[in-house]
Amino acid sequence: MKFSALSLGLIAAFSGAGHAAPVTEYSNCVNVVVMQLVSLFQTGSTAQNFANCGKDDDGSGYASGIINFTTRNGDALKVIKGFMDTSSYNGEFDDYIDILEEYADSGSSSTKNLDGYCDAWKAAANNTEFWSAQGSVVYNEYNLPSQEYVAEIGIKFSVTQAVLYDTAIVDGLGSGKSTLGGMFKATNNVFDSDVTGSSGNSVTVNDEYQVDEYVWLQKFLDIREKNSSAGRKNIEAYRSIVTRNDLNWSNSVTVTDSDGDDIVIKCKYT
Repeated sequence: MKFSALSLGLIAAFSGAGHAAPVTEYSNCVNVVVMQLVSLFQTGSTAQNFANCGKDDDGSGYASGIINFTTRNGDALKVIKGFMDTSSYNGEFDDYIDILEEYADSGSSSTKNLDGYCDAWKAAANNTEFWSAQGSVVYNEYNLPSQEYVAEIGIKFSVTQAVLYDTAIVDGLGSGKSTLGGMFKATNNVFDSDVTGSSGNSVTVNDEYQVDEYVWLQKFLDIREKNSSAGRKNIEAYRSIVTRNDLNWSNSVTVTDSDGDDIVIKCKYT
């Protein structure tokens, strides 16, 4: 069951009532492109699949929903708890909460005692409140935190914002070398002087050096390629955008996938 017109509205809407105001709100185009590319490389389609569910090939337990929320890192549990707080919840996950909390707390990749979990997830996906719960977790756990990094050094380009947002979703936050926080720090630490370029914007690295944003982005992608355990296809796609010098987006963006095929990602769902 795939829903192609909801995710942008769900995620962008969380910048409103009841949620902390973002430092640098992403444009609708950045939101839509990132969500479609993540979906493409996680689930095989740009359409947002709220009912997606299966065992994760990378050892993260079960992966489900529009960005492959996992039972190992606990974001699936956050989706479920958000849904449980709504009036639409019908007990779909009552049998799994204790074991999901145990696995999330310990970072376990086990799927023991989760028989029927995907059936419960797919049943819940018939409810739009469950879609909203997924959108809320994406916004609060990945969209907002990645915007903090964007604001910290003064990133302006759509493609750079999208790369950091994508990295947060696919590789996680944190401070380890394979997470957004670690890669961001490692990229900044490369520079020990000002670096000029032709992109038209400079980022402020370590509160000291002015580095051309295009140069900074290329170095970030190099470091992500070296350290990412899950985002290889995403990196290739964003490199193809950078190669085209398509730095800011308003209507659509063309990416080249790992098979060499060009895909046009529109900045709104059709």
